[in-house]
Amino acid sequence: MPLYIADYRADTAHLSASQHGAYLLLIMHYWSTGSLPNDDAALARIAAMTPVEWKRNRATVAAFFGDNWTHKRIDAELNRAKEISDKRSASAKQRHSKSYANAEQVDTHARVLPQSQSPSEAKASAPTDPEADLFRRGREVLGKSSGGLIKQLLAAKGGKINLARAAIETAAGKNSPREYIGAAIRGPEPPPGQTDHRVDPRL
Repeated sequence: MPLYIADYRADTAHLSASQHGAYLLLIMHYWSTGSLPNDDAALARIAAMTPVEWKRNRATVAAFFGDNWTHKRIDAELNRAKEISDKRSASAKQRHSKSYANAEQVDTHARVLPQSQSPSEAKASAPTDPEADLFRRGREVLGKSSGGLIKQLLAAKGGKINLARAAIETAAGKNSPREYIGAAIRGPEPPPGQTDHRVDPRL
């Protein structure tokens, strides 16, 4: 969540320390969920205030919000973040499409190589190794030191390179690609009372 310090300080100079805390907790919840409940008991819990404290400070904090506890600045930032995410996702899909097309072209050339071609020429025209390409793409998206993380992802996908590659391409469109891959490795949370055997990606 972006926080513009100068703007925030200018708008909130009149707040007490507890009011600052309540306001920041409310806008962080708004950023995470996209809205706030229109219920004083729920708002008090989010603001970490007792009902009495919330009643005393409600009007001051509410002045920063619109009807039904909407917030124009955060709504605008959420829309901007979504646009960025959509553009990254579209770019990743375009790169993946080009990569697939290039691989298909190389594979076609490899099948029609003349027998007189030298070993070095044949090697240059051969299709790329899918696993090597997975690690190359993974390091582009997750960082140069992500080899171990990619190995864990491949293991979590049962050794299926196409599934691991799909997860990496999806991660490329996320704000936090490594966190997305970590969640993909861990898998869904186990039912209550069941031992958690999920992989620890150690991000």
